[in-house]
Amino acid sequence: MGALPHASVVQNVRLNATVIVPNALQGIFRRRREAVRAATVANVDSQAVGLLVGMSRSNGGLPTWVKVVRDDAILLFDPKDVERLLNQSPDPFASDPAAKRDGMVHFQPDALTISRGQDWTSRRRFTEAVLGHAPAERAGAVAAEETARLLGTGSKIGWAEWNRTLQRTTRRIVLGDSAAEDDELTETLERMMSGANGMPGKPSEELGGFVRKLSGYVESAEDGSLAGLLKGAPADERTAPVGQLTHWLFAMGDTLAINSFRALALLASFQAERDRALADESGAYLDACLHEAMRLWPTTTMLSRVSTAPSNWHSERVPEGTQFLILNTYGHRDPDRLAFADRFAPEEWTLRDAASNPAFNHFSRGPQGCPGTALALLVGRTALRAVLERGVRRAEPGLNAAKPLPHMLDFFSLRVFLAD
Repeated sequence: MGALPHASVVQNVRLNATVIVPNALQGIFRRRREAVRAATVANVDSQAVGLLVGMSRSNGGLPTWVKVVRDDAILLFDPKDVERLLNQSPDPFASDPAAKRDGMVHFQPDALTISRGQDWTSRRRFTEAVLGHAPAERAGAVAAEETARLLGTGSKIGWAEWNRTLQRTTRRIVLGDSAAEDDELTETLERMMSGANGMPGKPSEELGGFVRKLSGYVESAEDGSLAGLLKGAPADERTAPVGQLTHWLFAMGDTLAINSFRALALLASFQAERDRALADESGAYLDACLHEAMRLWPTTTMLSRVSTAPSNWHSERVPEGTQFLILNTYGHRDPDRLAFADRFAPEEWTLRDAASNPAFNHFSRGPQGCPGTALALLVGRTALRAVLERGVRRAEPGLNAAKPLPHMLDFFSLRVFLAD
């Protein structure tokens, strides 16, 4: 008998009903509007947190064997266990479980996030070199220019408008100004991401044309773009430089758009925090607001790893090939560990230690922590500041500081109204 507890049949049914199935239906790689709306109405994330809080209490916070549909996996509760798993990735805990790989190969088969061994080492070195030298001044200027363009179009901002602005911003930063109007490139990526939701396990039929188009931008790379930095970055036969661009387009143009729009809704609803953000010229407070939006409503709801060797967890020998799960929807909102679990608390990032708390993993952590964090925050806070300086009146649906914040915030339905 192992040292780790096993979830009961009822707990496994509830885990799949409130976490696994809803996330699959909403879309792992590209969210589906109607499914997101239905999940929000059903408030599945709140139900999931309630279930996991109860499981953690009953098993003393120990890692717990669960069933993901029919497959065995270990679910982590304690931030110390989470920290260990992420600090030891990608070896011996690789970030390419079968389901994740089957989805990602559809639109980015050479992605750093599903690489192992020397492939991972080569691609990580290359990515850090490029993103670490991203021209911050130009990136900020592009974000400010595109947001100003948006603000000239009406008195309210919906998801479609915000998303379009962040996509244009991303194309210009990654590929250069000549890509500003290339909506077709983004639409192709979005179709492939939608196809990846089905975990097809093979590249999209559109991938070849998409990569050729990216290669064209790299061959005629503009100064100041990330594509322009590729030739000077360390690369070898394992790197697949053009293949790394896809993830940057995906992360900045889609994930950042969702996170920053939710942060804007928070700031439109909270006057005191909005005033502090505008008064802080360093940008640290706006960064904290972005972190809080990602903590409260993580776009990466679940991190998964698979062991490449046997490992010991609380005296139990766990075999190679075991899948491990980290549920950010729980860890970011655990009321037993976080006094501020359900409130908007930017001060936890500026005045206290939220940045070093291993429970918060919206940018992941350890060797596989997001190498583009600084760039994402720069673009996000620049866009937010431009809107706040223009002036906002309210968000719909509004968020109430006197009540616990909802566990789900449907970004498709958000509207932010600008000052007259």
